[in-house]
Amino acid sequence: MSGVFLLRLIFLVLGTAAGLFYILMMLRGRKYEGLVASLDKETFSNKDLCGAGFAMQEIGPFTLRGKLGKQLRAQAELLYGDTYQEYYARLYYARALSVTVLMAAVMLLIAALMTGSMLVLVLIGGVIGTAAIWVSQIDEMKQALTKRRDDCLDEFPNVISKLALLVSSGLYKAWASVAQSKEGAIYDLMRRACQDVENGMGESDAYYRFGLLSDSQEIRKFSSMLVQSLEKGGGELTGFLMQQSKELWSLKRQRMLQKGDEAAAKLLIPTALMLVGIMLIILSAVFMSMMGSL
Repeated sequence: MSGVFLLRLIFLVLGTAAGLFYILMMLRGRKYEGLVASLDKETFSNKDLCGAGFAMQEIGPFTLRGKLGKQLRAQAELLYGDTYQEYYARLYYARALSVTVLMAAVMLLIAALMTGSMLVLVLIGGVIGTAAIWVSQIDEMKQALTKRRDDCLDEFPNVISKLALLVSSGLYKAWASVAQSKEGAIYDLMRRACQDVENGMGESDAYYRFGLLSDSQEIRKFSSMLVQSLEKGGGELTGFLMQQSKELWSLKRQRMLQKGDEAAAKLLIPTALMLVGIMLIILSAVFMSMMGSL
């Protein structure tokens, strides 16, 4: 029995086992269909696969816990609030588990059908692809938070400038007016702060929570300073907001320059990936020719 045949046999066994395991989890996951039925199809286009992931979480090694569990729950709390924190943490984890296991099963079965250099290429591509899918799925909330944070920071100087102009009529009234003036991530968070106040939360607590939800160090710092100013009586609010506005416009210019540098750096990544791919093809061909000559 040749080494290549044995390798293909191992891939066939592993792929079949992974495929059967996935099918079993899909069948067990039917009881979770109600948990995903109301989800938005655009945001969760592969929500029908989540049932298998929920079923996998019933098995010890796949339970959401440890550092990853804390990370996903913290991200879910920022995006969806305390009430739905656990649900969304488990939902994103379920989707990541389901898609990754399915991808691994498919790639193993495809590798089992390959011979020669194609076997090596498919194996390398499968490992890279499976790892990439896991990372992309498990980091989706993190990416959403990063986008929301960047959107908030882009609009933050405008918000503070508007508050500085309107604060003479009262901070909460100015806050509510600015919150309703435009659509965007930071305005959504400001409206959420207004809802918190209307539901009985103190103004200071609502502004502080606004800073936490933004997930931005700059906005958290501002909200903390705003709360301190309110606790001192709010007599210096206008001057405080005007000063913050000047500083934030300066920071925004710096951020725009930094984004330009980052965009230029990202252009190098596709080129590097192409070079790596070419090198892998060359090396795999050399390796298979050496194996054939032995």
